[in-house]
Amino acid sequence: MRREIIIIFIFFATILMSCGYKMVGSRYLPFESITIKPVQNRTYEPRLEERLHNALSTEFIRQGIEVTTDGGDVVLDTTATNFQLGAIAAIDEIVKEQEIILYVDIRLTDAGKVTSFNSMRSPIKITFQSTSTVSQSVAEKQTATDKACSEIAKEIVSRIIVQYAK
Repeated sequence: MRREIIIIFIFFATILMSCGYKMVGSRYLPFESITIKPVQNRTYEPRLEERLHNALSTEFIRQGIEVTTDGGDVVLDTTATNFQLGAIAAIDEIVKEQEIILYVDIRLTDAGKVTSFNSMRSPIKITFQSTSTVSQSVAEKQTATDKACSEIAKEIVSRIIVQYAK
């Protein structure tokens, strides 16, 4: 009985220690902290820079990267360049559903090496209903704006991961 337990233990230990395989993308990023500089808002949408900065911070923290105000391993400069509302559905010239169109430029600086991604946008279409009262429509727009910022932040982190995986 004791001999079988030892054999099973050795078998599992060998399997765990000898496997050098990794899933693609499972490699951690080569940096542990990031400084996200204040987001520049070149649009007319108020407080967009705060929403985008919060979304980026949240997404990097989810990936296990420490977000610092200064002195991070890498520095991220972000600029919101375009924010538009597009009509998706209208009945009798009254807009019922709108789309948020948001473009962002980023610049990642890592030990003097600069990587830029321009005109990034959400990979999915972000829409909201505009059929209720003005205050409800504004609240739905704000929720949709947060969602757009979150999706762009995920896209930015994904692109950075792919860049380092090369």
